[in-house]
Amino acid sequence: MLKKNVKKLLALGLAAGMVLGMTACGGEKAAEDTTAAQTEAAEDGKKVMNIGSMGYFAAETMDPANGWDAWYMMYDGTTETLFKLDENITPTENLAVSCESDDYINWTVTLRDDVTFQNGEKMTAEAVKKCFERTYEVNDRAKGQIAIDTLEADGQKLIFHLQHESVNLLNDLCDPLWSVYDSENSNYTDTLYCTGPYIIREFEPYVETVVEKYEGYWGGEPKLDEVHLITISDTEAITMALQNGEIDMGVAMATSTVPVFENDENFVVDAVTTTRANRLYYNMDREMMSDPVIRQAIEMCLDRDGIAAGIYNNMATPCWAIYPDMLPYGGTEGLTLSVDKYDPEGAAALLAADGWKDSDGDGILDKDGKALELKGITFASRKELGQVLELLQSELAAIGVKLNVEVLESTNDVVAAGDYDLDCETGVQSPTGNAQYFINLMLVTGGSSNSSHYSNPELDTLAAELEKTVDTDKRTELVRQMVQMTLDDHAMTVFNHQKMINIYSKNVVNYHTHPSEYYLLDVNTDLVR
Repeated sequence: MLKKNVKKLLALGLAAGMVLGMTACGGEKAAEDTTAAQTEAAEDGKKVMNIGSMGYFAAETMDPANGWDAWYMMYDGTTETLFKLDENITPTENLAVSCESDDYINWTVTLRDDVTFQNGEKMTAEAVKKCFERTYEVNDRAKGQIAIDTLEADGQKLIFHLQHESVNLLNDLCDPLWSVYDSENSNYTDTLYCTGPYIIREFEPYVETVVEKYEGYWGGEPKLDEVHLITISDTEAITMALQNGEIDMGVAMATSTVPVFENDENFVVDAVTTTRANRLYYNMDREMMSDPVIRQAIEMCLDRDGIAAGIYNNMATPCWAIYPDMLPYGGTEGLTLSVDKYDPEGAAALLAADGWKDSDGDGILDKDGKALELKGITFASRKELGQVLELLQSELAAIGVKLNVEVLESTNDVVAAGDYDLDCETGVQSPTGNAQYFINLMLVTGGSSNSSHYSNPELDTLAAELEKTVDTDKRTELVRQMVQMTLDDHAMTVFNHQKMINIYSKNVVNYHTHPSEYYLLDVNTDLVR
């Protein structure tokens, strides 16, 4: 099925006149005539669902410990975590039934006694211990998230001994990175045994993942027999596929697709506010980007309101700080903003005061014999990000700054090589409700995703203090102090917070977009034709 599925949606992409490359979250994707496949499956008595996305089904491997692959496997119902987030981003029981600690350093997690891996082996504390130890060894992000000293297994009790206090362990354990899998019997090439309602049957990176229901799932019998998660080449192709019934659901849809479906009674537009932020990272190892004045001038040339309304079709909220208003430590109240409006004239004056001028009349500012020319990058599957860079390119040109824009299949290699000045990206900032997540990942010196190479020793000190702080009000105060430092340093620019948009046929039932963005396919997801 998987190999045959390559033809039809590729044709759709070509018919739409635009086949774009995919991002780090994807590659050239396509699938065959899924309507015919559904008919064939129905004749066999199977219930098959097809889900398409431009960038959400992009696992590089079948290894949950590799990079961000566990996130994608969480979407397809393969993996699960000890705790799960509810609609209020509060941890609830899942594979674990309780978690206790007297000192926030030593935590005892009691596991369910009725869970098996997808090979039939029982999920024990010893198995989870080995799984987590492997993840901790393989993935650097794990070390930045939970400071584990040792793990101990006793029957169905898993005991965490941490290096220091951590009040948010339950939140952190909701991250798909801490997915539970059978590390002893999975080879991560053609076998992966997790605990979810669906097991991977076929896997082709950046093209398609096929999962089938796991009959022994602890949470009951999954409603669907088989699900195809297909990466599709571009916005026009995925829109056409949804309209024509080749797919039943489109995930993380572009905001431009909403008007096509919002008044069609045959579809549901399910848009939910999350902590997803669209932002600019600055490579501070580059000479121009090491100057905070240039970074501030770029911020001042971003028309946040116009971008939210025009490019994101009002499916995003303009941002002048870091975190969204929905979070207790979010918004701008109490913060001092050096950039609080769209002000290209002010940006021009700022650069002039810093010694930049067009000395040779070529329209580009220069100083000390060097032109103010920058390289901006982004990836293709989030169409809006390229449009933001193009708009910024025009705004900067008007004040004498030349921005060269490159829209890539993936920004990973370019970022790793440091061959860029600014990177327009997107990401979920507080998916588990813990502010520490984003701070440790992006802002702390040497953070695993701190590709800007930003470093502020004072912020590092506060981040370490936050990890050990239990009092909620004090934690909020510390976070807001670090947000203020980030704004003062112009370390990054968050220009809006975007809604997660899933669009699906009215035949899809028992589904609702979750504000964490973690969950997609579960035991209750169903398709009624």
